[in-house]
Amino acid sequence: MSYYWIKQLHVATVVFTISFFVIRLHWMLHSPRRLQRRWVRSLSMWNDILLLTAGILMVLLSGQSPFTTPWLGTKLGLLLLYIVLGSLALKYGRSRRQRTLFGVLALCTVFYIVAVALTRHPLPWSVL
Repeated sequence: MSYYWIKQLHVATVVFTISFFVIRLHWMLHSPRRLQRRWVRSLSMWNDILLLTAGILMVLLSGQSPFTTPWLGTKLGLLLLYIVLGSLALKYGRSRRQRTLFGVLALCTVFYIVAVALTRHPLPWSVL
C-alpha cells in the first residue's frame, strides 16, 4: 500500500474520530446510556486501531521519528493528552460540568494536533 493511501486512511479516521467524539460527548450529556452500547465501544476501538496503525505506517515509511522530529513528537504528546482528556470527558469526570469542561479541552487538543499536522510545526500559529 502506498504512502498516499495510508495517509488518506489516516485523515479519514481522524475526521471520524473527531466527529464520533462530538457525538459521544453529546450522548454523555443528554443520554449517557447510549455510550454503553457495545457497537459504540467497538466502533470507537476499531477506528482508533486503524488510526494508530496508519499513523505508525506513515512514520515508518517516511523515516521520521517522534523523538527527532519536533512536530511529530508534539503530535504524540498531544495525542496522549487527548486520550486522558477524552477519558475524563466520557468516563471518569465526576460531574456533568467537569465532563463538559474535559470534553471541550479534548476538542481543543485534537484541533491543536490537526494544526500541528497541517503546518508540520509544534507551534502552528507561529508560522501563519
